Amino acid sequence: MSPQWEDLNARARGLGTHFLTRAALEALSREIDLVGLADALRHAGILTGETSPGPTPAELELGIRRWAAAALRTLARWAGPRAAALPLVFDDEDRRSLRAIFRGAAHRVAPERRLAGLIPTPSLPERALFELARAATPSAASALLSAWRHPAAEALAPIATAEHPDLFRLEAALASATARRAVDAARRAHDRALMAVVREAIDLDNAVTAVALAIDSEDVVPKDAFIADGTRITITVFEEAVATGAPSLAGARLAAALEPGPYAEVFRLGAEVPATLEDEILRLRLRDLGRQARLAPLGPLPLIWFALRLRAQVVDLQRIVWTVSLGAPRSTLTGALATVAR
Repeated sequence: MSPQWEDLNARARGLGTHFLTRAALEALSREIDLVGLADALRHAGILTGETSPGPTPAELELGIRRWAAAALRTLARWAGPRAAALPLVFDDEDRRSLRAIFRGAAHRVAPERRLAGLIPTPSLPERALFELARAATPSAASALLSAWRHPAAEALAPIATAEHPDLFRLEAALASATARRAVDAARRAHDRALMAVVREAIDLDNAVTAVALAIDSEDVVPKDAFIADGTRITITVFEEAVATGAPSLAGARLAAALEPGPYAEVFRLGAEVPATLEDEILRLRLRDLGRQARLAPLGPLPLIWFALRLRAQVVDLQRIVWTVSLGAPRSTLTGALATVAR
């Protein structure tokens, strides 16, 4: 039996009214210092406690993460057992967090920097992320996940516990495990629209990976990085894109496979600058998924759209904190905001 989503969608719409508009984010970016920014964030309802007289970027980032985590906790509580059908809401954030945690452990990054931009979830709450960020090695982080019986632990353990963990293989295993859970959840929910969004997300993951491997695929077997269960980016397309050896050529091959659709142009024109490709995809997904959610307001798509909007808010607020902290030009930030005008 398919879950019913109407009540949860209504509550998510209510939570979404607290998101900042693009205009409000641009106003925040014009604050002259962190004191003024902290006051503005408190007025906007992002920060809820007192900050020190001279707030640090880390303090403001923590407040932002706690605000986002509270939204996800509320959604999970309202969803109850239906949360199991929404890996694109909760598992996707865990994947981002674990990728940053394991990278940080491998490169001996300071714990506070490993946490930057991460959103706590019901399965990886703030305390768990804090403990993971303090792990001295990928193996230690993997041991914690296994002890907590986290869903990703089994896939990561064989790689993370090696003497010299291969980060690429680890991230590929994490991506595949997350994708499998999302596909299985969509099947159990018997929801075609949800399955289509899951498969599209897998296609986009594969396309971004193919562009990265076209730049540098030394010691990597492309099929080992490929995630099954997409629709348009087949293993043949993936391997052909990687084999071009140039991001622009890879982008053209991927764009041909993504036609017709909104993402083809992003890869045709944006693959030459891989650093901004994921930002462009996020903005386009926000617009596209918002359109789909309005056409199917009774299904789970409004919830996935909510999670994507929340992610965009965290990305934008984090960038604003560091732009203000460093006194960087505000003009460059305005064009980089992920949140789209509605």
